[in-house]
Amino acid sequence: MPRTKEKAKAAKLPPNYPGHDKAWRLLFLGRLIDNEAPNFLRKAMGWSYHAPNAGHDAIQLALGCTFRAGVDHLFPYYRDLTTALAAGLSAREIILNGLSRDEDVAGGGRHMSNHFAKISINLHNVSSCVSNHIQHAAGLGRAVKYYTGRPDNPVGQSPVVFASFGESSASEGYVFEALNGISKERLPVVTVIQDNGYGISVPKRDQTANEWSADNFAGLDGAKIWHVDGRDVIACFEAMHEAAEYARAGKGVPIVHAQCVRIGSHSNSDNHSLYRDEHELEQARARDPLPIFRKWLLESGALSEEQLAAVEADAHKEFGDAYEYGERAPKPDPATALEFIFPRPTSPHRSNPSPGRKAGEAAKPPTNQGWLSSNISKTPKAAA
Repeated sequence: MPRTKEKAKAAKLPPNYPGHDKAWRLLFLGRLIDNEAPNFLRKAMGWSYHAPNAGHDAIQLALGCTFRAGVDHLFPYYRDLTTALAAGLSAREIILNGLSRDEDVAGGGRHMSNHFAKISINLHNVSSCVSNHIQHAAGLGRAVKYYTGRPDNPVGQSPVVFASFGESSASEGYVFEALNGISKERLPVVTVIQDNGYGISVPKRDQTANEWSADNFAGLDGAKIWHVDGRDVIACFEAMHEAAEYARAGKGVPIVHAQCVRIGSHSNSDNHSLYRDEHELEQARARDPLPIFRKWLLESGALSEEQLAAVEADAHKEFGDAYEYGERAPKPDPATALEFIFPRPTSPHRSNPSPGRKAGEAAKPPTNQGWLSSNISKTPKAAA
């Protein structure tokens, strides 16, 4: 990490930082899963779609640890493996999702792999339309703001909604629409842009004129942008904590733009050697946040080599157990293929006025949060 030994010892760690042992364990375990996913595909066992997250690890760790399971809401994207792990998914649950097994908590083996979700902790499912989940996040942010005091949104928790996606996805119209709404109503939503320089094979320079695509939204009222080195673990935690507090205070549009590095191909359907030369790939590997952070932990005296080895051994054990369990786990029963395709019929009803609304004032739209808790929870797989 780009911090001196003296600064590392003296620095006050941000409150969302989980401690050195847990931080390194999550990073190391996430990389073990990420490295193994393509091998499942080669063995024709599953993981039909895999987008490696290597190089995005630091910002994803910070995002997942800033999210408060069961209080906040998180809409990740397909590369957010370490985010999901840090947010509360286990290695077993991630592998069950990748292998489309019946016990998959994201959708009972019905969803595309690398679509991470666990409704019981408010880690929400998203579609395959890149970045459109920021609109879902904005809608849920609206529900959080206007329906405080309901049983599923008690006073005092101050939930924050997080949405994450890549820098090239920020070119989609969904993003401006959502950010504009967040700005107008001061909704408690944090946007995280993970920038690895490529939209599949298209360089960022062909997507936007700004070096930081988040700057495209700098003109929105209340916009505050954190430009952060997405390989620096502590810097990412600092930015995520500040952005969450900014959103919680209703100040505007917090956007964390993290400059990451893409070490591998875009996905298992892409071959980056066709458009990246060996020099560029060597530079990418040299910027890997894991060895950088491990070196910092050692040189700062935060953890010894023996302590790091113990953490890594523990992560290897969890990964090995999850791997074996996932391979043995049953696939979904084909007889259930048509279940959960359509929602159960519902009858319109007059909802109670939201707190603070005056008589005769137009009602706010129905809450996404209430719909999620009353409908998605009826799906058996969501209760896991």
